[in-house]
Amino acid sequence: MWKVLVVICIIGNPCTMFVEDPVKFYPTEEQCMIKAEEKAKAMVGTFQDFGYHIDSEAHSCMYVDTTQST
Repeated sequence: MWKVLVVICIIGNPCTMFVEDPVKFYPTEEQCMIKAEEKAKAMVGTFQDFGYHIDSEAHSCMYVDTTQST
C-alpha cells in the first residue's frame, strides 16, 4: 500500500513534510501519485491564499508494508 507525502518550503520558514490525517492508503503507486499531485496543488494554493510565498514544493508516495504484524 502507498501513502501520500507532500513537502512545502515557504520563504523564511523551514521545509515541512505533510501526510494525510488520517492516513489513507492507495493500492498502487500510480493512484497515490495522482492523489499526491492533487493534494500538493491544493495545499500550495491554500498557503498562497493566506499570503505565504512558496519557495518550492515536492510530492511523492511512500510504500508501506501493511501486512506486518506489530
